[in-house]
Amino acid sequence: MLKIQDITVKYAGNPNPTIEHFNLDMKQGEICSIVGESGSGKTTVIRAVLGSLPGGGKVTEGDILFEGNSLLGYTKQQWRDLRGSKISMIFQDSGAMINPIRRIGSQYVEYIRTHEDISKKDAWDKGREMLERMRLPAGDNIMKSYPFQLSGGMRQRVGIAMAMTFQPKLLLADEPTSALDVTTQAQIVRQMMDLRDEFGTSIIIVTHNIGVAGYMGDKLIVMKNGKVVDEGDREKVLYNADDPYTQYLMKAVPAVGGERYV
Repeated sequence: MLKIQDITVKYAGNPNPTIEHFNLDMKQGEICSIVGESGSGKTTVIRAVLGSLPGGGKVTEGDILFEGNSLLGYTKQQWRDLRGSKISMIFQDSGAMINPIRRIGSQYVEYIRTHEDISKKDAWDKGREMLERMRLPAGDNIMKSYPFQLSGGMRQRVGIAMAMTFQPKLLLADEPTSALDVTTQAQIVRQMMDLRDEFGTSIIIVTHNIGVAGYMGDKLIVMKNGKVVDEGDREKVLYNADDPYTQYLMKAVPAVGGERYV
């Protein structure tokens, strides 16, 4: 479904690559967790997949294949058709991506009608239904609300609902729980797992939280300084890691009663 083949990413003005020789092979319905410290290149990986590298960023080596087609040669129109429909992204703080002076419904309807030729009423109904599937009660009230009237967890659910509107085959999640309290984090994680089970959506989640990575990921990738230092299935990376850096990450997980919960 998604194959990242030995890519290297560089940004304009920086001779040193941000990502070096990154590889990933994902099947439909699989979840991959990418962990590592800030600046390790995690977000750059998913932005490369989405074709949205900032600051003159460019894939200088390798290829990214989605359903057998190379994304690197896509035109602007092809990217517009792909983003939001087959590939969607959840940002670290989805609330910050929503226009604060427009009601949720106004923005949601506009988003839906950008990708689908339907009436405003049908778009409204579709948005309301998706919000309620994300366990946001009284979808009509949410649609009529301004972003500041919602809690952080509710805004994040709105972001997930919008990302999942067209049942994308691939969901890219950039620290989707980092700005939330622990209880809300758990709810968001469970909802993302439900999305995989319900729609067969593949997910790449970038996170600092190795507990979240271990809970969600079928496979884990550990990055440092733009390179993959460890990768494999959950059991291998969490409990049988060979790389010293991964071992240090595991030791950094707080222990409760002498046991680490990852």
